[in-house]
Amino acid sequence: MRLPRSLRQALTAGAVVVGAAAGSVGFVGTSPGWMLMTATNASAAPAFELKPATAYFKESSALALLAAAQRGDAAQARQLVAAGADPNAEGPPDNPYNRLRLLHYAIAAQDAKALRVLVEVGADPELSVVGFGRALMFAVTLDRLDMMATLLELRPVAKLGKETLESLMFGAVSLPRPQALDLLLQRGAPIDLPDAAGYTIFMRAMGAQDYDLAAKLLQRGASLKVESTSGATPASSVQFHLQKFKPGSPSHEKVARLKAMMEARGVVFPVPTPQQVRDARRVK
Repeated sequence: MRLPRSLRQALTAGAVVVGAAAGSVGFVGTSPGWMLMTATNASAAPAFELKPATAYFKESSALALLAAAQRGDAAQARQLVAAGADPNAEGPPDNPYNRLRLLHYAIAAQDAKALRVLVEVGADPELSVVGFGRALMFAVTLDRLDMMATLLELRPVAKLGKETLESLMFGAVSLPRPQALDLLLQRGAPIDLPDAAGYTIFMRAMGAQDYDLAAKLLQRGASLKVESTSGATPASSVQFHLQKFKPGSPSHEKVARLKAMMEARGVVFPVPTPQQVRDARRVK
């Protein structure tokens, strides 16, 4: 399988690539101080080899702040920030492809104590960094549920920006990270949050042919009364996928179960296709 050009360039430069090719190819990317391998199994979290903090952060103030956070010394951390230390410091500065912030480092180290201190003194779990994105999404990618849970205690779902919440929920579907998605829903994430195209996580689960997840989302009350900008609905997604498989095959049986679950909630098949929905909009 040929990698996308951006990934080939990143690997040529010795960069780490997270998630983008997970589930389709396996490779190792290296940068000074770290190594990450994406798994050929889409459900497996990538392994992250964390190096000493000096491999990433060059400023003494950032290193001192990280050390204070790792000790759980919030008072010292506040003093360092007051003196100019940046709680959102990132590095290494000479890597144009992948960097870590202090929060990312604490997540990779599975250090909840450091996470708490860093957020207390101003580290932002929604702030992105080149290559690894937001700290919250980094925890999802590595499947570090304990780190994710800690961050969601410090920055509850209700206080997350829509863009952040959207990336977490739909990212958890696409990677996939079902336990991370379950945690988000438990903490109050809206199950029917639409993405930019108007699709819900149920509809994206259908697109990924993750019918087991789709069934769980229906059981949790995912709405059947949503339409994407293209006219797709949850029921039309099921109708489309039901036509893809041979009757009696395992996949057909799973989609047929979804259809039955929808019928139990009052849906009458056949339902309008996306094209028919778009045509009806124009008439209105």
